[in-house]
Amino acid sequence: MARRVLRAAPAFVPAALIAAGGWLHRWMNEDAYINLRVVEQIFHGHGPVFNAGERIEAATSPLWIAVLCTGRFVFGLLVRDEWIAVMASLLAAVAAFVVAGLAARRLHRDDDGVVVPVGLLLVAAVAVVWDFSTSGLEMGLVWLWLASSWFVLVTVARDGGIEGRRRNLAAATLGLAPLIRPELGLTMICLLVAWFALVRPRRVGRDLVAVFAVPGLYEIFRMGYYANLVPNTALAKDAGGLHLGQGWDYARDFIDSYHLWLTAALVVAVLALRFARRRDRRVAVATVALLTGAGLQAGYIVAAGGDYMHGRLLLPAFFALGLPASVVVRRQTVAEAAIAVAATGWAALSVVAFRPPPVVNVFGVSPVADWRAVSGAKIVLDDSALGLSGREASAAYARGERGYFTIAAKSPQPGRDPGAFVLTLGSIGVPAYDAGRNVWVVDIGGLAEPLAARTAPVPNRPAGHRKQVDFAWYDARFAAPTSADSPQVVAARRALTCGPVAHLLDAVDGDLTPGRFLSNIWHSFELTRLSIPSDPVAAEREWCAPP
Repeated sequence: MARRVLRAAPAFVPAALIAAGGWLHRWMNEDAYINLRVVEQIFHGHGPVFNAGERIEAATSPLWIAVLCTGRFVFGLLVRDEWIAVMASLLAAVAAFVVAGLAARRLHRDDDGVVVPVGLLLVAAVAVVWDFSTSGLEMGLVWLWLASSWFVLVTVARDGGIEGRRRNLAAATLGLAPLIRPELGLTMICLLVAWFALVRPRRVGRDLVAVFAVPGLYEIFRMGYYANLVPNTALAKDAGGLHLGQGWDYARDFIDSYHLWLTAALVVAVLALRFARRRDRRVAVATVALLTGAGLQAGYIVAAGGDYMHGRLLLPAFFALGLPASVVVRRQTVAEAAIAVAATGWAALSVVAFRPPPVVNVFGVSPVADWRAVSGAKIVLDDSALGLSGREASAAYARGERGYFTIAAKSPQPGRDPGAFVLTLGSIGVPAYDAGRNVWVVDIGGLAEPLAARTAPVPNRPAGHRKQVDFAWYDARFAAPTSADSPQVVAARRALTCGPVAHLLDAVDGDLTPGRFLSNIWHSFELTRLSIPSDPVAAEREWCAPP
């Protein structure tokens, strides 16, 4: 028994490394508080929204929101929301590496020797992987889906078939990608091609129903509830745009920091050696599908301009790259033992020597930054909003104050709705969460706001913060009219009533009746494609008849 445990243990060393590294690097990302605010709204009966009364999908990952809601339901009376998010992240990340270790053992189940998951070890040795094993974001869930999907393909490749409930569950697992992060759909398509090439018998219709039932139902819900085809965050971040220069800089920042060209070379060597030893066509199909999916996803991230958080959006492809790279070490296999030793040495050097690049910018944050360092590597973050902070806004609301606060104001203007407290913020994580569910938060970056999300990108903005409209739009929506209103505010107020933006606001702000739900489904295509001029004067000129 002890010998069997010792032989199995190397497959789970990466999971242990992630558990230790993730715990030592535990932290809460500022953006994770956006999810916590959505969870807060759900628990108080307002639905999966950012502001009560406006149906905007500010959370990218519906499945991660479901995980956070479950955690709060079970542990909410005992643990702070931040700790629930951090621990759920870490548990998902560790589970991903455990499932990946099981997949490696299943892949080599007929081989007599010690299975060494070289690729997983190299991935688990990278510091930014430890960082996003927590952070309160959905990265652990992303890895868990990738590992589970690889386990499914390995099972099908090695067993030749799968039937009954196991088959339906396996197919449904592959289909979860869009509910975790939309861009995972590129990898999912590749995995589905491998699934239908490998599974026996090929019951295409039934399997497609199992794959797309849950994401399809959610997409119908999204269209009817949010009047949108994609999360609002995808519009705000210009996920369909082309920003190759920024994306290449983002990739180089990640690759160069940890010398990942050598890591990739070791993975290629492992795969080449394995297929030289055993030409298994079915395993090759599964491996090519996974690596192609990882390549497509990484290519999309680079083409779209990457992200402003160091390494983050390339971690799914990096994890997928490591999944199939494993060897079996025996006494007589010198090459496998040499690669395992080399990989172990490189992983040890990575653990000790390589860290994210320092944050270098006169304003304290570079276009691509190590946000764990920026956040101070803390679990409960401070509210450092410009102007009125979230805590101050919450206290003012409790005192009965109402009005419209512009981004840098400490005192309000009269609001268009006398009963509303509206706070304009440039950072909607911690301040918006601290402000509480009753304070309406206007996100000038568009992640949780319908107008800025649908405007054209501002030139030379870093990834993730490319959209912004003229503040006159917000003055027109939320401030009471006065004789001192600027021409931009007057134009915005008129454009809000005579242009397509009126239809948009009616779709997301009006009462959700069955008729509106169906209407939103029908109009979700045009509302997703709607382009709103940043300048309200231009919008009035384009949309409204001459006065």
